[in-house]
Amino acid sequence: MRRLPLVPTLMTVAMVGVMVWLGFWQLQRRAWKHDLIARLEAAQTLPPLTPSDYYRAMIGAGSVAYRRAHVDCRPGRVSPYDIRGGESAKGESGFLVLVACSAPHRSHPDLVVVAGWTPRPFEGQLTVDTEFDGTIIERPYDKQPGRPLFMLIPRTAVAPLEPSRTPTPADLPDSHLSYAIQWFSFAATLGIIYGIFVARRRA
Repeated sequence: MRRLPLVPTLMTVAMVGVMVWLGFWQLQRRAWKHDLIARLEAAQTLPPLTPSDYYRAMIGAGSVAYRRAHVDCRPGRVSPYDIRGGESAKGESGFLVLVACSAPHRSHPDLVVVAGWTPRPFEGQLTVDTEFDGTIIERPYDKQPGRPLFMLIPRTAVAPLEPSRTPTPADLPDSHLSYAIQWFSFAATLGIIYGIFVARRRA
C-alpha cells in the first residue's frame, strides 16, 4: 500500500483544521452577538440617562448604547455640526443633520443631536432651542480624536427638517452563521479535493 504524500497531507490537515476552527469561532461570535443584542434591547427599558451614566461610559466603566436620554439643547441659531447619510422615520433615504448641543453644566459632554432628516444635503442654519428625547448611540465617529462620544437620535425634529429613523439593536449585523457555514464548506471542499488527489495518485 502506497504511503500518503507527506507534505500535501500535512498542509491539508493544517488548513482543514484552521477552517474548522474558524467555523466554530464564528458560531461563538454568533452566540456573543445574540447576547449583545439582548442586552441592548433590555437597555431600552432602563430609566433615562443621568450625568453619572455618561461619565461611566466616558471612562469605560459602562455603556449607554441604545439607552433613552433627555437632552436640553439650546445652542440657538447654528450651522450643522455634520451632515451624514441616513433614513427618515418613514424609511426614506437622505441625509441626517447633526447639531452640537450646549447643555447646562456640561451634563452631556461631547454630544451631538440629529436635528432631523432631509432628502437633500442641507444648507444654511437652524434655530435649535428645544428639549429632545430619544436614543443614544455611542461613538458615532468611532475613535476619531476630537469627535463627539455620543449621539442622540430623537423622535422629533427641528423645523423644517423631518424626524429621522430611530435605530434598534436588531439593526446590528448578524451574519456569523453564514460565515461559519462558509468555513465548514471550505474545509469539506478541501477534504474532497485532497481525497481525489490521493485516489488519482494511487491509480
